[in-house]
Amino acid sequence: MGTGDASRDISDKKWTSELNEYKKARAEGIQPAGTTRRHIEEARKASETLGKAYDADSMPKTKDITKESVAVMKQIGQI
Repeated sequence: MGTGDASRDISDKKWTSELNEYKKARAEGIQPAGTTRRHIEEARKASETLGKAYDADSMPKTKDITKESVAVMKQIGQI
């Protein structure tokens, strides 16, 4: 571990990698629920299902984004 890693649960290399992936997602218009790789990957998958950028602030949780829920969201005008 590097000296900057002492107060974190993850290494500096992993931390930097996750933040870079988060920045890439944000540049694509995707708003993950957090900066962890899991949140970013879930948001990317939800974006693919939605056919548009996922926004954790205004959309259902990623686990609830399915083809069926997208159809309903389209019917009610949410997307």
